[in-house]
Amino acid sequence: MNIDRELLRQVRFSVAKFIITLISGLLGGIFIIIQAYLVSTIISKVFINGQNLAEVMSLLQWLMGVILVRAAILFIQQVSSRQLAVEIKSRLRKSLYEKILKLGPVYSQEKQSGEFSTLAMQGIESLDAYFSQYLPQLVLAVAIPFTILATVFPMDSLSATILLLTAPLIPIFMILIGKSAEQMTKRQWNMLSRLGAYFLDTIQGLTTLKIYNSKNEREKISSASEKYRQITLNILRITFLSAFALEAVATLSTAIVAVQIGIRLLNDQLPYQQALFLLVLIPDFYLPLRTLGLRFHAGITGTTVSKQLFELLNSPF
Repeated sequence: MNIDRELLRQVRFSVAKFIITLISGLLGGIFIIIQAYLVSTIISKVFINGQNLAEVMSLLQWLMGVILVRAAILFIQQVSSRQLAVEIKSRLRKSLYEKILKLGPVYSQEKQSGEFSTLAMQGIESLDAYFSQYLPQLVLAVAIPFTILATVFPMDSLSATILLLTAPLIPIFMILIGKSAEQMTKRQWNMLSRLGAYFLDTIQGLTTLKIYNSKNEREKISSASEKYRQITLNILRITFLSAFALEAVATLSTAIVAVQIGIRLLNDQLPYQQALFLLVLIPDFYLPLRTLGLRFHAGITGTTVSKQLFELLNSPF
């Protein structure tokens, strides 16, 4: 997985918000289980036991309460993760600015000023998704499925075994596709840095270029922009391919569990309420893994930017 030690160290300065993000995510996973149990129980009492609205009203009230609590937990998670990302980005920008001032104009003249601008603005800004989405989701993608698995296993060991065998398929596909995406992302960032540096240097020397009537700079910028566009489209192609592959694996895995539950339900080998509870809960088992797959590109981008950023911040000169 795309875990950068330097970026991980930045979390220690905002550890409270990171813990709040993780705890709220774990609580959300627990309330998913409670909600699935209440839904299955209400449907079973109404359609199997023939109970009326008054008899299940208390369960409906509990269900409404759980839904509201889940919404509040999700809101807290999003706010804390955003604040976590904002604090870390602000600290990194300040450190980068102080480092450039400390290195002085001699070092800056050896580098293109556009590279510093691209790194300080778009580079650090791209770390927002890494801290607010990818890093917390990496922990939740392990914790929530194991919580659901611990709930399902005492009830139905066969379904739990299928979940345990199919869950690793999503990370495996993610890693296989991620290898090619990582190379493309590195090329994209290097091209963006060169393009930003070249464009800013061209703007700074615009007066000189006009005096000497230079006309080929526009073609050079256009050519570099076209290369950047092609690399970006290739990354998007890989991203969409990975999303399709992960959705397909998760859907097939869910279908396998659903089919065997349906067969045993028809043969009276499984109670209706328990079968419905499992069917409602199973999609949420794969959801954190699928979400991690969607955030995987943010992890690759974060580690790519981190190498250039901390190479400059850790420079002894």
